[in-house]
Amino acid sequence: MPLILSAAQVRELLDMREAIDACAQALAELSAGEAVMPVRSTTAVRPHAGAMLSMPAYLGRTDALGSKLVTVYPHNPRRGLPTILAVVLLHDPETGAVLAIMDGAELTAVRTAAASGAATRHLATPGPKVLAVLGAGVQARSHLWAMREVAQVTRCRIYSRTRARAEAFQRDLAPRVGVPIDVVDSAEAAVRDADLVVLATTAVEPIVRWEWFRPGCHINAVGSHTPTARELDSETVARARVVVDSREAVFAECGDVLIPLQEGRITRDHVADELGEVIEGTKPGRTHPDQVTLFKSVGVAVEDVATAALVYRNARARGLGTMVDL
Repeated sequence: MPLILSAAQVRELLDMREAIDACAQALAELSAGEAVMPVRSTTAVRPHAGAMLSMPAYLGRTDALGSKLVTVYPHNPRRGLPTILAVVLLHDPETGAVLAIMDGAELTAVRTAAASGAATRHLATPGPKVLAVLGAGVQARSHLWAMREVAQVTRCRIYSRTRARAEAFQRDLAPRVGVPIDVVDSAEAAVRDADLVVLATTAVEPIVRWEWFRPGCHINAVGSHTPTARELDSETVARARVVVDSREAVFAECGDVLIPLQEGRITRDHVADELGEVIEGTKPGRTHPDQVTLFKSVGVAVEDVATAALVYRNARARGLGTMVDL
């Protein structure tokens, strides 16, 4: 009988440090050829301005099998619903039986930030860090959590096009994280002189410029994941050391990379490393302290399956969830 896990239970069962380790392992398996992961398929629902994404994966080393179904409906906030809704199925890899069905929105919020945490652990320079966060939604909040797990964050600057959302971010999180959070009035004010930058916006055009980034900065860019949308200007992509979660996925759907490629600013070889290769030690990642490193993530299914397996193990150990007979 499958175990059913609600959003609240998934939230309770997920520890960010454990999730960072699980995502790092999953990406290492992917880059080593020990995972099976088709590029996600998208089903457009044009009459309702929505889309459904299907994301299956099998992790050979971890021996975990599962899939995530995600719906993206930009007009949902008008209905009082989240833009992104998701459910994750975890299967027994030996029999194919369903082990668990769990909320995918909470899981996605953590696993995306966890992958950025793994990237920051391997690509950022050591020492105290000023963190810039662009965007004030779920991913911005999760990324502050993740960055504090892997870096010595001494101050955070937050920018959102809607200042009230940035102020809510500051008001809600500053007392809990023990780090000063400053609301600033522009993306440039957030990024200049920052050591770590998180881009977690819904922008479709670049919101940052190369000249704003300090030498040695590390950037985690997670907001855009369609061929026509991007957060980064072409100059930044062309001049940074670019590390990705999956080359195949990035070249299929990532405007941050595809647009500079179409402009002739970069070649495919410019996407130097997959993060899994850096984790495994087969690629160098950062090669110089003053180098600007960029982790471009579109989010891949191995991260979901690895995180779901972690949630399931924790749920069984703690006796959480509801068993159902389908």
